[in-house]
Amino acid sequence: MAKRAVPPLTPARDTTVDLLVIGAGTGMAAALAANERGLSSLIVEKTKYVGGSTARSGGAFWMPANPVLTEARTGDTVERGRTYVRSVVDGTAPVERGDAFVDNGAETVAMLQRTTPMKFFWAKGYSDYHPERPGGAAVGRTCECRPFNLSQLGEERGRLRPGLMDAGLPMPTTGADYKWMNLMVRTPVKGFSRIFRRLAQGVAGLAVKREYAAGGQAIAAGLFAGVLNANIPVWTETSLVRLVKDGDRVTGAVLEQNGREVTVTARRGVVLAAGGFDHDMEWRHKFQSESLADGESLGAEGNTGDAIKIGQEIGAGVD
Repeated sequence: MAKRAVPPLTPARDTTVDLLVIGAGTGMAAALAANERGLSSLIVEKTKYVGGSTARSGGAFWMPANPVLTEARTGDTVERGRTYVRSVVDGTAPVERGDAFVDNGAETVAMLQRTTPMKFFWAKGYSDYHPERPGGAAVGRTCECRPFNLSQLGEERGRLRPGLMDAGLPMPTTGADYKWMNLMVRTPVKGFSRIFRRLAQGVAGLAVKREYAAGGQAIAAGLFAGVLNANIPVWTETSLVRLVKDGDRVTGAVLEQNGREVTVTARRGVVLAAGGFDHDMEWRHKFQSESLADGESLGAEGNTGDAIKIGQEIGAGVD
């Protein structure tokens, strides 16, 4: 695919919103949830692209008893999901965190179905990683986004973060497709049918000016489309400098764009969704392994731990 021009930068300015989201990856979901409740949001992204590491990922998500699984009549329940998570985590993190994830997962998926153009499907047969544990399922709970038409982003298409590989052919391949393609020697009919189906979809799409993507690109594009449809502003090339506090409460943040600082006041809170520290080699050597070399990460280049460090500066707990 030809490289697309990135649209002009939206100038940062002093402003007040209900919710400030730092990071334009899955942080976009937080902004969509706030918008649905009638709150104003602003998304701030350090790099020039929207999508974060999500746009470079496989794009699968695992949420027990979500509406996609219910519609597919898998028989999954919140109770089984909670049992499985508690079994796998097994005391290495607070039980309340796992329970919160399971208890809110279904509504998260339902919210994304309401607020974005994404269509999800169950990747049947993509087993839970530990199906032998209590609550585990060999048939799996993993779901994905169906191939997504990137043309829905309109003039903002060039701001979507590119995927890891630039395919020579227009073939939007899901994780479920990869499974059968990798088993082509054993199941050639299913393998070749998947290749033909996706290639036909990609080529036919181009014929009617539709550009299909799958995996993390589809998830990121779907979130971005929802954000654009909701008129939620996104400031790219804008970095978090520090959080603003009033007593024990975070009330906003100081941001930097093109060497100029602005202050955003957040009436209801700040969400830090800026990724990990996979491109800060000092921290990787300190907390992971001294043998790691620079560039050994598939995460977005903006993941340098900024939000973690700034959170620590005001006393946030980390583990």
